[in-house]
Order: sequence, then structure tokens, then C-alpha cells
Amino acid sequence: MSLYINGFEWGPAVSRLVLALGQPVSGEVKFTSAVVKTNDVERKVLAAYLSNSEGHHLGESEVSSLFVTLELDTHYHAKSPGNKAHPFELDPVTGFSRWAQTYVVSITDLKFTAAEYQEELVGEIRVDAIDQRISPDSDAFSIRSAYSGDYVNPTTGKVEAQRLTYAAYEPEDLSPVDILPLIVWLHGSAEGGTDIEVPLLGNEVTALTRPEIQSQFTNGLRQGAHVLVVQTPTFWMDEGEDRTGPGAGKSRYTEILMDTIRQYVDGHDNVDGHRIYLGGCSNGGYMTINMLLEYPQTFAAAFPVAEAYSFYGFERDRRGYYETTTDRFGNLRYKPSQTLCLTDDKIRLLASEAIWFVHAANDHTVVPFLTVEPTYRRIVKAGASNVWFSYFETVRGLDELDEKYDGHLSWIYLFNNQVRGVQHPQRIRQDSRYEPSNALFGGSYKVTDDTDGVEEFETIFHWMNKQRL
Repeated sequence: MSLYINGFEWGPAVSRLVLALGQPVSGEVKFTSAVVKTNDVERKVLAAYLSNSEGHHLGESEVSSLFVTLELDTHYHAKSPGNKAHPFELDPVTGFSRWAQTYVVSITDLKFTAAEYQEELVGEIRVDAIDQRISPDSDAFSIRSAYSGDYVNPTTGKVEAQRLTYAAYEPEDLSPVDILPLIVWLHGSAEGGTDIEVPLLGNEVTALTRPEIQSQFTNGLRQGAHVLVVQTPTFWMDEGEDRTGPGAGKSRYTEILMDTIRQYVDGHDNVDGHRIYLGGCSNGGYMTINMLLEYPQTFAAAFPVAEAYSFYGFERDRRGYYETTTDRFGNLRYKPSQTLCLTDDKIRLLASEAIWFVHAANDHTVVPFLTVEPTYRRIVKAGASNVWFSYFETVRGLDELDEKYDGHLSWIYLFNNQVRGVQHPQRIRQDSRYEPSNALFGGSYKVTDDTDGVEEFETIFHWMNKQRL
């Protein structure tokens, strides 16, 4: 048996089970009954059909196969790794997502009609299938590799060996004249580690390969964009202490990330080095801002989502380590300072870039009034001409229309191709209040092409496609 896994807005889910039969069957499969459980959670079977070993429907022609696929309902599938039916779980030591250590599938009372199986009970099946996975969404990222080098730890000052893993998607059938842009995605804090499948499926970054997004990137007659997903073994916020910092300093992975991107671009002739678009969520949103500050005028555009780069500073001791304090609830916190992390010089650098921020007002993980709200206001006051902000009230999705997600998951709007409206920059510059909006997809203002001021950009990707160095 194999687990067929798709990426959804809440993460990966087992959407099909591919069963190997004892003998080939042919003709139409008519599903009658079954009780299916994945990790003791009962699942509704929507359909059964003859398939190949990868779970692809063979249709109703007179072909035979050793495989039958059961299609499962995922609409009630829980949205967090805490649910037992979720194929990801949190590693109790690292706090990162990982594949479940065991994933038992049990099937009883399975009956279906086919030429060789006439309403015949297929005996009870119970198997741990976690190591038998089919994932076409992540398989689209066919390039898998890593980049290694020696770099100075920004906190200790010592040289250390570093390694970043990555996966990349390339549009099909590229000719030598097809020079396409590159989207670089940086994951959130739960997707660190060395298993590149985790960042590919954890935030539905695989949506960047879908036609509705790929079609918005054009270069003459050719459509599409390369996508590079880079994974850190710890956190992008790691400043050299092997743990996440408060998002107020330089990441220990700054130089190796830049080298990884350059190495990929240099090794792929079809990548347009003048059209590299850098983005990420939460921890990866912090890293996006960090890279813009460390390498100004290097990326054609940036799209930080729920970005966690701190607007305010924090106290450090003489060794450069952050000082901590205890809040009134007894929780250990970093000690805030009286200075700003985003200084005037940093704000001026950001104001000269092409940036599109995305955030949700009810984000209680990366609180907007401590990060994106003051950051964006100061950027537009510094004279930015191509910096935008889509601000949503709450996070609602498309896979689960009735579900109201945690406000931190604003990247759902990005991957659902719904980032369109923005806050009016002139009003924010004049100290007007922000106006988060779900109905207006982030705001009432429409971004126009600065070359003629007429063409309205339909989405963030449409805007991104027009940016180049």
C-alpha cells in the first residue's frame, strides 16, 4: 500500500490510498463499502478505481491492473500536525515538522465490483505505510541538492562549516532561448531541518508551480518561472547561538544563502539573473528583509509574508548575546531596548527596493504593530515608490471555505493567488489608520505600472513579473 499525498493550504494530507491486489483486475471498478482509518481516524471513501502504481486513474477502458486506488475525503481533515491523521508531526526535540514516525492504515469490509472481483470481500488490511509515499506536488521539484561552505559565525566570530539543502522546479521543455525569472522561497520556523519535503509541503509552496501562478510570468511567448526552495538546518533567525533570536540581527546563514542562490543561477542558463524574486513566511519573512539589507539592489523584487523582522531593538550583553527578562506570567522574554532595530539607514535601503508585504491583522504570533505596521509606515514616509502592503483582517482559505485559520497563516492568500489589493500608501504616509480587508483582498488601492500609471496589476505575481534590475 502507498500513501498518495497532496499539499493543501493547511499542509500535507493523505488524499488517496493505492492498494496492490493479489491478481490483476480489469474493467470499471464500482466501490461498494469499506471502513478506512488512517492512524485510527476514520476517513470517508469518495471513489475507487483502477490505477497504476502511482495512483493515476486508468479510466473505464478494458485494461487490467494490479492496483486499485481509494480516493479519500480531505475536507474534514484537521489543519494542524496535532491531528493523528496528519502525515506530519512535530519533533519534540527540535520543534520542526517531520514525517510521522508511524502511520497505520487499516481497511475492513472493503468491497468493490470488477471483472475478477464480484462483490468479493478483500480481507482486512492493516499496515504502517509511512515509508511508502507518493507525492506528485513535491515531485515537481525534481532538482534536489545542497550547498556547503565555511563561514564566520556572527556571534562567536569562529569559522564554521555550514550546509543548506534545496529543491528546485524548472518549467518543462525549456529551449536555450527561454530565459525565465527565478522565485526563491524561504520557509517558516517549523520547516527547518534537512528533509526538503517538509518546506515543500508544509506551507503549500508547491502551489507556485501551478498553472494559475506560472501563467503570470511571461517572457515573450514563453510562460513560467523557476522556483528555488532553500532550507536551513535550524532557523533563519539563528544569529549564531543555534537557536532562534528575536529577529533583530544578522542571520548566521546570510552569506551561505546568497552563495546558494548565486550557485544555482550560475549553474542554470535558463535563469534570468535580473529577475530574481525573494520571499518567505514568518521566519523566512525575517530572512527576506535581512537579505535586502545585506545585499541591497540584488533582488528584482521581494515579497515577505507575515515577516518577523523586529522593528524594535533588544538589549545585548558584552559578548553580543541577547539579554532576557521574565514577564508578569513568568515567561522568559528577550529584553527590549530603547533603540530601533530598523534604523533610518535600514529604512532608506528598504525604501529603494521593490517590496510587497502580506500580513493579517489578527496575527498573534508575529504581531503586526511590532513589525510590519511601523515598518511599512516608515518606508513610505522615506519616499518609497514601489513598496506595497496587502493587509487582511483574518485568514480564510479555499480548500476549507468555512474554516477560519490562525491569523499567522497569511501565506495562504499568497499561494491561493488572492493577494491583489493594498493599503493606500499616501494615506499611510499621512498617518491614517490601516484598513485591513478580506473582501478587498488586502486593501482598496490597486497597484499600477509605474511606467505608464495605467495598467493595474491583477495580483502580486502579475506585479512581480514586471520587476527587473
